[in-house]
Amino acid sequence: MRACVRGAGVVGGFGCGLSRLEEAIRKRPAPDSGPEVTAMAAFTAKTDLLDRLIPPRTLRRVDHYARMAILASHLAAEDAGMGKGLPENTGLVVATGLGPTANKLDLQAADVAAADLALSPILFSNSVHNAAAAYISMLLKVRGPSLSINQYEMAVPLAFQTAIDWLEEGRTETVLVGSIDCFSKALHEASLNCRNLKTGDSGQGAIPVGEGSAFFILTRKGAQEIRYPFVQHVHMGRAGRQDGAPIPNTPILCNAPDKNTDLMGQIPVHANFTHLYGTFPTSMGMDVAAAMLLLRTEQLLSLSFPQFDGGPAFHENPRIGCFKQGETGDWGMIVIGR
Repeated sequence: MRACVRGAGVVGGFGCGLSRLEEAIRKRPAPDSGPEVTAMAAFTAKTDLLDRLIPPRTLRRVDHYARMAILASHLAAEDAGMGKGLPENTGLVVATGLGPTANKLDLQAADVAAADLALSPILFSNSVHNAAAAYISMLLKVRGPSLSINQYEMAVPLAFQTAIDWLEEGRTETVLVGSIDCFSKALHEASLNCRNLKTGDSGQGAIPVGEGSAFFILTRKGAQEIRYPFVQHVHMGRAGRQDGAPIPNTPILCNAPDKNTDLMGQIPVHANFTHLYGTFPTSMGMDVAAAMLLLRTEQLLSLSFPQFDGGPAFHENPRIGCFKQGETGDWGMIVIGR
């Protein structure tokens, strides 16, 4: 089944909200090149806006990881016209690659003696992987089913598939689904020493590290005021297997730059926006938000895919695939369409 997107909220290095993401796409629709890109600092997010939405006293024990998720969830609710409250039985699915533990590891040396560990109870409770889901449930008063998916590469397509399954099974009429990962020293160092599994090349690549959160409110049935495209399909598989659905006349947003995306024997027109929000395990959630904006505004679509001409078939069924392939060959794709 296809799911209706009632609202969306994003937080990243470009700022907060879909309007800031759209502004970033208009200014820099294609990645820059040159040595300065390789040396680019990480894309980190600011969450100051959250203090205007929720009393700071309520947030005094919340860390940066959870603040990004809470802020993106609030922005999604406001964008959907549900700022006064989500339906009580709303489901919640949170996808993360590294969870909050990566940030905690930055605070402690790897060779510290067990007796010297000085982690406070607050740090410990915030290090639990479902901490963000717990904060969102409490602050947005979400009482439906809740699930945190912790998977380094495929967490986002798994989360969207779970949300669609809940809607299709009738477990709930509304699902708040999103992704969250925060910057860490370990993530940054890993990006500087990434290795191409096919060629064996290693070393610095022009892939800036980032962090951020993207949340979406999905429903079974649309309304007249729906302003966004639908989530049409979620596909997952392994490279080299021909069991996936074909994607003719579908441009692709891929999660890593300079990849010659060979998908089920096809090499579709593709683009990437890692130059806008960086790369991190769940940055595919940002790709979904970007795809929604491209399909809503034809000018953005032509700016991002200047060589693409899908012809009558695309104009009859306009859609964009958000694609990510893992290092072990697993791949996932979320198809957004009007």
